[in-house]
Amino acid sequence: MKVLPLRPNVCLLICNAVGQLFLGERAGCPGVWQFPQGGVESHLSLEENALKEAHEEMGVPLVHLRIIKKLNATHAYEFDVVPEYAIGKWRGQAQSFWLLAYSGSDSEIDLSQYDAEFMNWKWCSVSEVKQLAEPKRLPGYLAALSEYEEWAREA
Repeated sequence: MKVLPLRPNVCLLICNAVGQLFLGERAGCPGVWQFPQGGVESHLSLEENALKEAHEEMGVPLVHLRIIKKLNATHAYEFDVVPEYAIGKWRGQAQSFWLLAYSGSDSEIDLSQYDAEFMNWKWCSVSEVKQLAEPKRLPGYLAALSEYEEWAREA
């Protein structure tokens, strides 16, 4: 039997001017908080995928988003329940993590502009992310959060 591959995915740590990180509450899933993320489209570079996902999930103009760096952290996981789009194609996701800066105003964030993945959002400190992030996602976030903290100390 053929083992299905993992779907390439970008996961985004998006910081504002005061160093807080964007966290979204999944649409239709009260209390489930996570970073923006999305599957990689093969016709785009990883950088383009990261910017596209941030633009779509925050609903902000691309001009307000800038990639700071690709983080070294990665995380791979199997789907608990395979989403419809993945049936017969992927068994889970392999995430790369990206650090982005958001330079726009909070009033420009519009979760309803595209196919809304989030129903709510907030800016969080690293400790708040660790408290709020969905427990099954948090282990995958820890290395990326450590890299973010190291970057923030040096910035």
